[in-house]
Parts: sequence; C-alpha cells; structure tokens
Amino acid sequence: MGSAKRTHQTSVRQVTPIDSHSPNRVAILKEEIDRLRKEMTEAVLQEHSFISDPVMALSRKLDQKINEYMKEVLLSREEVR
Repeated sequence: MGSAKRTHQTSVRQVTPIDSHSPNRVAILKEEIDRLRKEMTEAVLQEHSFISDPVMALSRKLDQKINEYMKEVLLSREEVR
C-alpha cells in the first residue's frame, strides 16, 4: 500500500481523503457515530416520524460515517497483513 493518503467516494461528486495512518481516526469516527445516533433519536422523538426531512438528513449523515468507519477498519486490517 504505497500512499499514506487514500480517497473514497461518498457520493457521485464528492471525494473525501482518508489518512489511513491516523491512529485516532477510528476513535473519532466512533464518537461521531454515537453523537449522530443520539441526534437522530432526539429528532425522531421531536418530529414523531422516522421519515421527516430532519431525521432523514441525520440518517444519511450517520450512514456516511458508518461507511467511513467500516472502510477505515478494513484499511487498518489490510495494513496489518
């Protein structure tokens, strides 16, 4: 794996760099995921809906962070090999 910087595509138009050598990246992503889960739970309770725009927006952000987390975990496992 030659480069320290990797990129992945989060949408058709947006490319986000991932620094796979950052030891805190997984921990930071876990914290962001937990925060977004709490925010989404609060939004569901406030909106009384699972499909309201604010809930759906938080759900998309949460999905993106979970995908980033899973990719980071896979990259770190590949580097160990």
